[in-house]
Amino acid sequence: MGIKGTIAWKFMTPKVSMVLFQATYREVQNLLMSTSTNVDEINQKMKEMGFRVGETLLMDYADRISQHAGEFAEFANTLQLAYKVNSSQNFTNISISDDKRTLKFTDDNCPICAGVTISDMPGLQYCNIISGVFDAVMKLRGFQAESYQESCKAVGDSTCTWTLNFRE
Repeated sequence: MGIKGTIAWKFMTPKVSMVLFQATYREVQNLLMSTSTNVDEINQKMKEMGFRVGETLLMDYADRISQHAGEFAEFANTLQLAYKVNSSQNFTNISISDDKRTLKFTDDNCPICAGVTISDMPGLQYCNIISGVFDAVMKLRGFQAESYQESCKAVGDSTCTWTLNFRE
């Protein structure tokens, strides 16, 4: 991050307590777990919630910047910046496929999963809200892409991984 970005991050970017966020998120998950019939339904509801969150975040972000990514693969940097602004950390790794049609984001220290261990819900994508945010950003920017969560620390994986696939 350059000097302008560092100054903007420190003084211009609103912050929220991570403890408050995690506690609220856990309660949303608990509510979904108690009102849903299966893990797939929970995952879908979290992704839909993430889509609505992503719409709001993109509108806020669009108001602050004047230049947007023009190509699908260029969104790797945009999404890294958005993740930094909203989680106060970077993805651990970002990879772009050779054909520039697949973006993969990993976070070894996912702030959503921090301190969460779920062993009785195989297939749960605890931080699937991120996939929904990715879907909203892609759709609102005019790209046909779909994201999914490949792995999740909360359910025992070593890292959280999200993949975005470009479709025409």
